[in-house]
Amino acid sequence: MLKNQGFSLLEMIISMLILNLIITGTSMFYKQLHATNMNYYLNTHLEQNIEQAISGLFKDIKRAGFIANSPSKINQKSIEINDNNNCIIIRYDSEIRHDWINDPQHLNNSDIFSYRYYQNNLEYKTGAMNCHGTNWQKIFDPNDIKVTKFVIKQNNNTIEMTLAAELKKHHHISHQIFKIIRNENRL
Repeated sequence: MLKNQGFSLLEMIISMLILNLIITGTSMFYKQLHATNMNYYLNTHLEQNIEQAISGLFKDIKRAGFIANSPSKINQKSIEINDNNNCIIIRYDSEIRHDWINDPQHLNNSDIFSYRYYQNNLEYKTGAMNCHGTNWQKIFDPNDIKVTKFVIKQNNNTIEMTLAAELKKHHHISHQIFKIIRNENRL
């Protein structure tokens, strides 16, 4: 017949210690996994916002200088970059009207597309003839993303653009892109 004694105090302490080590290790692993997943999510959020927000700028640069069936009508520069290299004005025939239209009364009908770096954001405006003024639209949510750098330079048939940004609530999450955009028309 077997003796039914149960566990000794030493056996109980050892089993509780082992269980405590397993639980502590698991919770530390979970915390680390959660932090890694959160950083991955925040990095992806920032990168996707940047890529999505500036895709319009890339398309506008590629189209700069286009006038449907009438390239002889080009009488202005298709791309102008200010002296600080942080504002670009782009002209192209956006609606196949055989000319670059600038209607100050109806700016949304204009063929002038401008982007500027202003107060830690990238801004956009249709019909802006210069890099100043009001009623610019912010491209990034100012409560979410802070643009720390925007530099744009023109070479022969390419534009070099550098944009750096960080998350406002998580400064350690930042992203910088450098792109060379080839223009499909003459500049």
